[in-house]
Amino acid sequence: MNNNNSSYTSITLNDYFWDTAIERVKESPIYDGSHRGKQANEVGFLGEIVAEAWFNKHRLLFQDDRSKTTHDYILNKKITLDVKTKDRTVIPRTNFDNSVPLYNHNHQRPDYYLFISLLRDKQFDDDDIRRFKKAFIVGSIDIETLESTGKTWKAGEIDPSNKTKFWTDCINIPMDKLIPLNKTIKILTQPN
Repeated sequence: MNNNNSSYTSITLNDYFWDTAIERVKESPIYDGSHRGKQANEVGFLGEIVAEAWFNKHRLLFQDDRSKTTHDYILNKKITLDVKTKDRTVIPRTNFDNSVPLYNHNHQRPDYYLFISLLRDKQFDDDDIRRFKKAFIVGSIDIETLESTGKTWKAGEIDPSNKTKFWTDCINIPMDKLIPLNKTIKILTQPN
């Protein structure tokens, strides 16, 4: 892992990440209403594996709770966290948005979200998981701040600033509003 700048950390993906994600995809159903099916699972699992590597690197105590639908992990035996991963074709910038879909938001209410961006090489086939070359852990946000400062978009609306057409209702939060990773680590390691 290396720091490209103070706002995020990048990880070069390799066989460990790809192979582990493929195994998780094989063991997981494709949920009804999934926008991208198997590809959505690949993106989500890669993000989770990147998060786990980051937790381990920083010696963050975490419990894998992905079998629940309310969050992915429990950090430091008390903080619930959900990983949200976005597929991008460019390196993330501070003016980019991070999204939390609303289709299960009433049910999925973690204390924090951790946002990860995957850099996809457009020259690779969409069925090749190795199309994702790098991952960027870009920051976190607590659910209260997300809901109070994020922008809600409805399915079919178009963001005029970047021409994104939303496939589902979501809350977007700009990357520059996220909690930086050094502060995220402090939050996730607070004494009980």
